[in-house]
Amino acid sequence: DYFYNSGGWDDYPPQKQMHRDKLAARTTPVVNTAFAIRTAKILLQAARSLGLPTAEHEADIEDLTAALQQHSWDQDAGYFSYVLHDEQGRAAGHYRHASGENFNRGLDGVSPLIGHACTPDQQDVLIDKLMDGKALWCKAGLSTVDQGAAYYRPDGYWNGAVWMPHQWFIWKALLDYGKVDEARRIAVTALDLWANEVGESYNCFEHFIVETGRGAGWHHFSGLSSPALSWFASYYTPGKLTTGFNAWVEHQQVSPACDRIAAGISFLDSPNPPALLVTLKPEHTYRLWVNGMERPFQSPRPGLLEIVLDKGCRQAELRLEPAGGNGDMS
Repeated sequence: DYFYNSGGWDDYPPQKQMHRDKLAARTTPVVNTAFAIRTAKILLQAARSLGLPTAEHEADIEDLTAALQQHSWDQDAGYFSYVLHDEQGRAAGHYRHASGENFNRGLDGVSPLIGHACTPDQQDVLIDKLMDGKALWCKAGLSTVDQGAAYYRPDGYWNGAVWMPHQWFIWKALLDYGKVDEARRIAVTALDLWANEVGESYNCFEHFIVETGRGAGWHHFSGLSSPALSWFASYYTPGKLTTGFNAWVEHQQVSPACDRIAAGISFLDSPNPPALLVTLKPEHTYRLWVNGMERPFQSPRPGLLEIVLDKGCRQAELRLEPAGGNGDMS
């Protein structure tokens, strides 16, 4: 019912060809399943917070994750695949381009990262694809389609373009894997791209062209400024705490001067080291305590603190204050 346009990407290659081939009734993309898993995990966290049952959410997460693993992962391509089905609705193989390549070398094929539905080996392969300048990374950010795919083209609407909202989902997911350097690379590239285009044209475009880095499409898409505003808040606005999708902020207190923060955060079970971003006043150097123990962090610039917690961390009581501070939040 929802599958003319599974991820909002009108000319995403396998989606477009699937309709030409009249295969919509027996073909499934990946991104709908990945986002259903993430939605179920968010609802599970909310249910736990409210003391409500979680069995239904847990069952959906388990079933949908198992389906991706069993039917969709293409080891040779290093992407999750569109899946064809027979007339009885049983999975019948991967959807392939006429060249024989997997047809889903693109952001749909890495979307299980957002649902945190990958094995450790799969997540390493997919994150490498995201950061590879011959695959999904380009000077404008994340290409919607792998630039090495036989069906990549430079002059499409989504194919050959960078879209801010999908980059935002990938960026936030990378914090669940402790990938602060990769996350910052996406955010800073996007902010610079956005600032350059707005400064040049005063327009808020739909997307950006891979080859030129210039804005394109409709020039008054004001809602697509939301990811840029989010990134700016996370990296440049004092008093901001940013987490990945797997985190649930239970409480948070920021001093009026935005030079101290205390927060309690719970995390879904994961073998990965979750990461947090905190922005505070840049005039100070800071100390960090997690669960009462002083911890290191990295600070790429004054006031920006990138914190990577221990693998498998389930609960963190966080306190940050200026070096030599007294812990007073007033």
